[in-house]
Amino acid sequence: MKIAPIGFLALLMVLGTLHAAGATLSPGQSIGISFGATPPDNSFNHCDPDNPEIALTGSLSHIIDTNGREITGLNMHFEGANISSYQGGTPEAAAYYTASGFTTLNVQNAISGYDLAFSFLGLDLNLMFTLDLLSFYIQQNIGTEFFCNGQNFLTDSTSTTGGAEAHFTNLVPDANGTITIRLVGHDPLHPCSNRAGINCALLTVQDIPEPSTWALAMVGITGILLAHRRR
Repeated sequence: MKIAPIGFLALLMVLGTLHAAGATLSPGQSIGISFGATPPDNSFNHCDPDNPEIALTGSLSHIIDTNGREITGLNMHFEGANISSYQGGTPEAAAYYTASGFTTLNVQNAISGYDLAFSFLGLDLNLMFTLDLLSFYIQQNIGTEFFCNGQNFLTDSTSTTGGAEAHFTNLVPDANGTITIRLVGHDPLHPCSNRAGINCALLTVQDIPEPSTWALAMVGITGILLAHRRR
């Protein structure tokens, strides 16, 4: 079967669009961030004031997924005031994410500060994401509220059975390919304090195709079929 030149061009456009949609991240792939002085055992990116790259630029330009593979074209920016890093327990113990959820082996492995925010930059506009966060402390009464894409979650740092996690779904990057998470603290012992804290974050690509991608694919396929019919 021969394909007319216009049909061949349409096919290339469709394939190019689908390839671009998964150029940096693919469905099910996750990016983990460890906030605190001790990186976890699994492949999370190390983000805290003691990391020289963060201290110098406020950004991480070398991002790995949870399997340790480097992701090109993606970076992360972190900002805030009066940021402090907490580390407790043994160096190999850290709070991190597993298949069953976040662990709290070292809940002091965290950072806290004022006006905290962090952003993922360079995300594919054709993808949607989920975001899991952990804000869990021992002997500290700091609750943290997370804001992202019009959603918000308030964690309970005093809970030992749950409530320390925030879970966002259907997150869409803005026109610049950025998702930003802002943190506000709620300390019942110090009502005037807005100091917030975070242990870990996990950004995962949802397995949901962007409608515009499928629409463009259908246009290309229709063009191919029409060209072949004319032949």
